[in-house]
Amino acid sequence: MEKMKKRNDDLHAREAPKNQEKGRQSSLSGLLNTRVSRRELLKTGGIAGLGLAVLGTVPREAFGRPPAVIKGSSLSILQGTCFVPAAQELYKKQAQTWGKANGVKVTTDFLNWPDLQPKIGATVQAGGLDIVELWPSWNYLYQDSLIDLTGLAEEVGRKGGGYEPYVLSSAKVGGRYLGIPSGFTNNSINYRISWFKEVGVANAEDGTKLDMTWDEYHTVAKKLKAKGHPFGQALGHGTGDPPSFCYAYMWAHGAMEVDKDGKTVLFNKPEFVDSMKKFIQAWKDGYDETGTSWDDSNNNRAFLSGQISCTLNGSSIYFVARKDKPEIAKDMQHMLIPRGPAGRFYWLGSKTYAILKNSKNIPAAMEFLTWWFDDSQYGEWFRIQEGYLLQNTAKYAKDPMWNRDPKMTVFRDEPKYGRDLGYAGPPNQKASLAYSKYIIVDTFTRSVQSGDAETAIKWGAEQLKHIYGG
Repeated sequence: MEKMKKRNDDLHAREAPKNQEKGRQSSLSGLLNTRVSRRELLKTGGIAGLGLAVLGTVPREAFGRPPAVIKGSSLSILQGTCFVPAAQELYKKQAQTWGKANGVKVTTDFLNWPDLQPKIGATVQAGGLDIVELWPSWNYLYQDSLIDLTGLAEEVGRKGGGYEPYVLSSAKVGGRYLGIPSGFTNNSINYRISWFKEVGVANAEDGTKLDMTWDEYHTVAKKLKAKGHPFGQALGHGTGDPPSFCYAYMWAHGAMEVDKDGKTVLFNKPEFVDSMKKFIQAWKDGYDETGTSWDDSNNNRAFLSGQISCTLNGSSIYFVARKDKPEIAKDMQHMLIPRGPAGRFYWLGSKTYAILKNSKNIPAAMEFLTWWFDDSQYGEWFRIQEGYLLQNTAKYAKDPMWNRDPKMTVFRDEPKYGRDLGYAGPPNQKASLAYSKYIIVDTFTRSVQSGDAETAIKWGAEQLKHIYGG
């Protein structure tokens, strides 16, 4: 702001000191009135978004002092609850610190995850919020109601050494960033060290040294189930663990919902049918077969009770074990999800912080996001989560935080394997619909329950064709 102020002083040298504040307001007004094309105006949502098309190109140094137009205003921020309580408290503190420094009354609300999208959907219609946290694919769902933040998002990515692959494949809508990518929660294989060692798994104490194929993984499962320690996997209608497992296995074996054109369904492929036949047998030989009715919480409880020896889940199991079951925490590790003939994959998309077009305080929202995504704020928030949040940019993959707890280090490599819903097509509304209908998950459940891979996959392909039209 000092550079801007100096320019104003030069332009208004004849003005009295009492008009200097007015000069700063005029400077911001000048930025907002900078000439842009009709296309840019339409992209940013008309007059409300015009200032952001320009502000998104202003160097960070220009925001050393807040524009007078936001002083005395209010800013409302909504996001999902943080699994790591310290991160939520830190965010509140940061928001209040910024608010006090800039004369803005900031309200931060956190909702339980299932309640977040309905609230955002209602606000899109009725107003009342300025900044919202969007989960993966919601940027497609609400794209007509969001400000284009491409300029700021690209600057955040540049300063971070470039966005991670999963961010690049999920955070843009039609080539535009409609929010600033903030990362996503981790997810990988949780296992008991001592039980893996019992069946001859070398280097089980160090998850970063384990690099299994799906066939090798299921060989371990069979051995452990024979010893009374089966693997466990949720295949019910849970929004996290079941799709995380099923999409990853599908992609690793050469199938996908659709091709890059977003229309051609590539689900019913011979190699996927063959791999599903293997999975049916592996399910019988190595898994707790009640998992077909499990949701996102059942496998956590089963692991922490000693019912199962291994499961795909976030580090939430480990964090709970550290607090409540230290003996299990000591005897558990994490490793990357297994790889298949087509490679290693994770279902992974980035959350974004977006500004609603019907916000009544777009300038303050823009100022806050510009400030918060600086390393001094975002970096502290990222590190306090100890790896539960995956990095949004390459810079944070090198952060010393990853070496503090060896049981968390493996999550650092997860982002490079991330793909979002609808891959190899875009994670758009159709991909979200297929996800919400549990088509991929139900294909797996039907397969293990019936023992008929061909029929189950054929059913799944037909359901996908109804959605994608391919």
